[in-house]
Amino acid sequence: MHEARHSVKVQARIPLPADARRNIDWLREIWNPERAVGNPAHVTVAYQDEAPDPALLAERLRLVASQTAPFRLTIGSVAKFPGSAGGVYLTVDDPSSGVVAIRAAVLAPPFSHRERFGLHITLLHPDHGVRTEAAWAAFGGVPLFGGFEVTELQLVGPDNSVLAAFPFAADSERF
Repeated sequence: MHEARHSVKVQARIPLPADARRNIDWLREIWNPERAVGNPAHVTVAYQDEAPDPALLAERLRLVASQTAPFRLTIGSVAKFPGSAGGVYLTVDDPSSGVVAIRAAVLAPPFSHRERFGLHITLLHPDHGVRTEAAWAAFGGVPLFGGFEVTELQLVGPDNSVLAAFPFAADSERF
């Protein structure tokens, strides 16, 4: 039996390729240094409130990665988070439903899924959304990167350090 540790922020994410991350992180560090410094741009796959047991999350990530072949995601356009708090993100498309399959396996009970979940790359976190209007023009200039191959999952800790990396099985069928 795994004991839930609600006080520890541990998440699962997909790292971006260095070429895509470089320009994205440069803008994030200007407009949202509180969230960007030491926390490279990424796509979150499982949040701590969905998977509050870090040991079980790591175990499931390892298993899923060992049974998953690389797949592609597409970085889309700049958008504003809904609601009055503000914030800016890049849309992410999952044409082969690779992330959908990973989330279904990783977040099986006793974990739970957020009611609202959308793949994205945060540029300006809603916590600092008061900067949205001033930053909008700068973020609109982010070049479109198109698709990239997802080859691993990462488990990150409260300080955004990578606790473990789980490479995909190159010769595996889709999970």
